[in-house]
Amino acid sequence: MGERLDRQLVAALCRDARADITDIAAPTDAVATTVQKRLRALEDDGAIDGYAPRLNYERLGYETVIFQLSVPLGSVDDVTDRLRATEAFVTVYQTDGDRTVFAVGKFEDESAVAAQLHKLHDDPDIRDVDTSPVQSVHAEGDCPIPLE
Repeated sequence: MGERLDRQLVAALCRDARADITDIAAPTDAVATTVQKRLRALEDDGAIDGYAPRLNYERLGYETVIFQLSVPLGSVDDVTDRLRATEAFVTVYQTDGDRTVFAVGKFEDESAVAAQLHKLHDDPDIRDVDTSPVQSVHAEGDCPIPLE
């Protein structure tokens, strides 16, 4: 039951991180105490790393901008660390190809986007910056794990 139960629990939490233990246990064959123990084990293993609200950034007035950066491989870790330390960046990936860093930023307004662009262009570790403002969000933060 372990691996299947873990997938069921993660899928349920992915859809509603605020769900009560008994509500999470209901569709499984496990009792609430077993669910609680499995969740604690998943947390201890690092598979679950906190519980966060799912925000609708458009509704909150934020603009979403996708950044694709050309960064030499030797500098990728430093650049991604700096991006992760910047509150506006909610997602940062290292990728293959000419654009070695892909990041998604959420900004309060155009001036915040412009200020971030200025910083990126001034960064000596970044060769090139390509941005794509998002016109509309159709899916974001959805759970890829099917309910069983």
